[in-house]
Amino acid sequence: MHKKLEDRIKESLPNQSDDELKKIKVFVLRAIEFNKSHNIFVREIAEEVFEKDILDCMPLIEKINHDEKILDMGSGGGFPGLLIAILRPGCEIHLLEKSQKKCYFLNKIIHELELANVKTLNTHIRPNNKLGTYNLITSRAFSSTENTLKLSNKNLETGGRYILLKGREEKIIEETQSLDTNKYKCEIIKIENTKHERHLVEIKINE
Repeated sequence: MHKKLEDRIKESLPNQSDDELKKIKVFVLRAIEFNKSHNIFVREIAEEVFEKDILDCMPLIEKINHDEKILDMGSGGGFPGLLIAILRPGCEIHLLEKSQKKCYFLNKIIHELELANVKTLNTHIRPNNKLGTYNLITSRAFSSTENTLKLSNKNLETGGRYILLKGREEKIIEETQSLDTNKYKCEIIKIENTKHERHLVEIKINE
């Protein structure tokens, strides 16, 4: 039934193990099943989730080391947070998501795939929160760059970094204009071979 999806996953992710590919397939199928009754994102078929969500997140995953402590802000349906958990089993990932419905879905996947390196944080994030510190903070379609840093700058360890998955360069430049360049070093990285304009924004605190 899902042979087409399975072939597409193997073709697109040749460097991943069979176990990782199997987990990605289950993740995609469960996302579509859950979405039909709970409407957690705008997708209609499993192949669309794979193309628009899994593949969209891969350039971000490739920049993540194998032993990082990560806060994924606004995890939503699990992109990129759950995908990081699958492909970076040596990392510790916390999925920050305010929606109880989405956290329920995230926890279902964590349980089914037996992902021991990840947990959900069903809460809002505010400046001066008590979430602790991380050496990597990620997000995809969470908020503006400036607001993301404002909400979480106390959560970034010394020497840590942000990797944010964003869209148009023009919008990113607009969002980052007000950043204190004495405090932050910001790099905009264009993602090639995509149907839409996509960029990674990597931000580090100047030592």
